[in-house]
Amino acid sequence: EPVSPPPMKAEAAPQVAEADDLPPWATDEADARDQALAAEMDVPVAMATPEAAMVAPWQEPPAPVAVAAEPERPFHAEGIEIAPAAPVPAADQVSISDLASAEDWLDLVANSGLSGPSRQLAANAAFISCQGGTLKLGLSPGFEYLRSERALSALGDMLEKALGQAPRIVVETVETEQVPAETLHQRADRQRGERQQAAEAIFMDDPEVQLLIQQHGARVVSDSIRSFDE
Repeated sequence: EPVSPPPMKAEAAPQVAEADDLPPWATDEADARDQALAAEMDVPVAMATPEAAMVAPWQEPPAPVAVAAEPERPFHAEGIEIAPAAPVPAADQVSISDLASAEDWLDLVANSGLSGPSRQLAANAAFISCQGGTLKLGLSPGFEYLRSERALSALGDMLEKALGQAPRIVVETVETEQVPAETLHQRADRQRGERQQAAEAIFMDDPEVQLLIQQHGARVVSDSIRSFDE
């Protein structure tokens, strides 16, 4: 019959020294090395271990630096500073007391900017007087139709702007010879005649014109001569 083999004896597993399970730095030799290193660096042993070498030493954070705040500057709007325009006085403005003569009245009407019926009324009205806030004007017979409410109203508005106040306007019908002052139309006609006479005199005094008249019998047509202002 078969013979069973003899039982095998279990061999004891080799015992590993307990020291072999320790990391290299936990051995007695590592402790001795750490102590020697600590003595050389003059630090505690705990700071000379590998674990301590892997952790950065704690340092006190620096104190915050105080920054001085800049002084607050006043706000100024950007752009060009424009000074308010000074009021411009009216160069042609006069007071009622200054309207004391026919020439003052004529100059005022000539520069008034009136047009239409009010212009015709003012240009054909002769200055009589201006006293106590009342302006008296004279119209020659045949020109009464110019004295309309519309024309008087426009004339009053012009006088108020020019004089600073509106005078009371009285328009009378008077004979031309009773009023020594001339109207604006009369002055314009007189000045036009004076310019025409001056132009004719200058033309006739020209040497070439005299030569044509004397040697060739030329004749001058006076209506053909006009001044440069016409």
